[in-house]
Amino acid sequence: MKIQEINSYLVLFHNGRVLLLKRPNGLWEFPGGGVDWGETPENAALREAKEETSLLPNNVSFLTVTSATYKQGEDDKHSIYFVYKGDASNDKVILSSEHVEYRWLTVHEAKYMKMALNAEPVLELI
Repeated sequence: MKIQEINSYLVLFHNGRVLLLKRPNGLWEFPGGGVDWGETPENAALREAKEETSLLPNNVSFLTVTSATYKQGEDDKHSIYFVYKGDASNDKVILSSEHVEYRWLTVHEAKYMKMALNAEPVLELI
């Protein structure tokens, strides 16, 4: 089956560092996830960031759109990613159960992490 989905992510900055979250499978990504029915991509990015980190970002602006196609089980998936950036007012992260670790890294340091498909192209833009 072919499945298309819309996701939204937020690249959070604080004191010159960017926030990365580690999935249980070992890949790193930015806070984000699926856009709910009728929700704007920007509101989804804000909601997901709050759910996954407890942070409320400031100065949020649109960054880019990326996409990826891949296999997930028997399905072919096409994921579209709306990406925003914003400033975190502090660095006190409270992780949700979706992630096992977080790190505030410079962009240079982040490029050495094993990134998820949704995050790889974004590192080149920030």
